[in-house]
Amino acid sequence: MEAWKHFNPVRIIAKHDARKELPQILSHYIDMSALLSPRSDTPQAVVLYSLLLVTSAGMIRRKTADLLMADIPATWSVCEISPEPDLDILDQKIQELREQEKSKGKILAVIALGGGSVMDSAKAIACGLQTEFKTPLHAWLRDKKELNVSPLPLILLPTNAGTGAEITPFATIWDNKNKKKCSLAGEACFAKVALLDPSLTLSLPWVDTLYGALDAFSHALETLWNTTATPMSLSCAQTALSLVMENLPIIEEFPQNIEARSKVQEAACISGMAISQSHSSISHSISYPLTLHYKVPHGLSCSAFLLPIFDLVEKENAWKIPLDNDFKKQLRDFLKKYAPHKLVRDFCNKEQTQNLVHEMFTPERAGTFVLNLNGNDIKNILENGFTS
Repeated sequence: MEAWKHFNPVRIIAKHDARKELPQILSHYIDMSALLSPRSDTPQAVVLYSLLLVTSAGMIRRKTADLLMADIPATWSVCEISPEPDLDILDQKIQELREQEKSKGKILAVIALGGGSVMDSAKAIACGLQTEFKTPLHAWLRDKKELNVSPLPLILLPTNAGTGAEITPFATIWDNKNKKKCSLAGEACFAKVALLDPSLTLSLPWVDTLYGALDAFSHALETLWNTTATPMSLSCAQTALSLVMENLPIIEEFPQNIEARSKVQEAACISGMAISQSHSSISHSISYPLTLHYKVPHGLSCSAFLLPIFDLVEKENAWKIPLDNDFKKQLRDFLKKYAPHKLVRDFCNKEQTQNLVHEMFTPERAGTFVLNLNGNDIKNILENGFTS
């Protein structure tokens, strides 16, 4: 028997209007009465503690953030996050929040409402506010200091169905100064609770819905050619792939179909559970320079070359577990239909991608692939992607 381990402490609540569970969830992890306690040393009532909502400009503009927090009897502030969070910008935000605590009160919990970038940023903030490092992300990701903190309670509400960040112990942080993708990783990055509310995804335009679904599809498919895959992650991956293939076409035709959106959101979470154990693989390794240099959205960049990688694994019969031929045909047909290998051409050409081959070997990702590859193999994958 091959030994394997599984650990994931995130409580998941998945249902329509799951966001309404937030007040009850908060009361489970913090003393809500403390949020209304005045300072004893001032004549004027001042809130001693507060909450932090990490979200995006869109959630603020559409008043979704206000609606989420409307029933929370507490002072709360907002930290607005842009896509692909930058290391130095996040460190600056953490310093600003520390300064803000002097007047608005110590933050007791962090809530994230948004996609992968928002949730990853919230993880960094929940950890960063609990350390003495002046610039914690610089310390952890550049100086390689140990991530040894007890983070603030973190509650995540994904508004997209893609990254699975709500369930993973990772946070992707982009070091634009050094042109690197970094991963803050460890048990400190696990949320306390993930609230999966499909109604939060209804406002997503088709292109964002597609990129998110491709991200989830990539996580699941990469598990099937991953040397560190476990029985648990393989089972999650196959379930997630089926859910995406069955439900994304429904959303394409009927964007407001809440049940189909619920199933794709479920797939993203389940595939996130798979990579929590197995990590991602060669397709993600290829993707990072595409995002850094050509601003290819992550869901598209990590799926852009799945088709030629799929064909390579099939040619070598290198799947981690035997797959039914009909299932493999469905997978390939899905990739041909939504064609991320063609969509990426709106951002970069073949020559531009091949100039980045030397950056596409991140050991922690390329090293999990079931086949031993070299630079020429990566060039062939890129070539086949542009000629498919």
